[in-house]
Amino acid sequence: MVRVIKSPQERRAEFISAANALFFSKGYANTSVNDLIQHVGVSKGAFYHHFDSKQAVLEAWSDDMLIQYRKMIGGLVDDPSLTALAKWERLLRRSNQWEVGQKDIMLGFVKIINMDENLQLKHNFMQKVSVLLAGYYEAVLRQGNQEQVFDVPSPAVTSRLMVTVLNGFSEALTRKVLKTERVGDLLEDVVEEVKATQQALERMVGAEAGSMPLIDDELLHAWFTD
Repeated sequence: MVRVIKSPQERRAEFISAANALFFSKGYANTSVNDLIQHVGVSKGAFYHHFDSKQAVLEAWSDDMLIQYRKMIGGLVDDPSLTALAKWERLLRRSNQWEVGQKDIMLGFVKIINMDENLQLKHNFMQKVSVLLAGYYEAVLRQGNQEQVFDVPSPAVTSRLMVTVLNGFSEALTRKVLKTERVGDLLEDVVEEVKATQQALERMVGAEAGSMPLIDDELLHAWFTD
């Protein structure tokens, strides 16, 4: 049999794809390194050439998600044709559409990284997300100051505070999601959480009430509908 030689990037992508499939079909806890190896059809040595553990594959998967997110956002925050408020609205809408478009994957990922054995990975992942988002928000705040729709003395500091607020919002929803069998049961509570969080952000940056939507009703119902 002819041996198929693939680039390190291709082989890495195959293991991440295998993890994506197996973690959902068998569950993360029930998937072993051998399962990943058999799914890809390579030797154990080939696996350990790229990863040192199952958790390392999960970390690579999370990094790939961030890469996808950056590509999806593209040059939005640098678009000179858009106002600051338009950039905020499109940034949040694209983010929400991206998550809703792969709802099952996102819900599964949330459950996996919140397992006790993966809490350090979750911490590292959230730090990377926070730095990425703070950079986007800071650019929008600086432009908003110039357009006089925001009143933010320190965009760098305020952007980090915004991320902290949104992370708290996300963490509260995560705890609820992990405790329920049906995400649809959470819709009413989520609506209140969204309103309160949006109001807090608008006051934080001195924006007009209602000018910084977090998520529209259509996407909110799509996310929290069974």
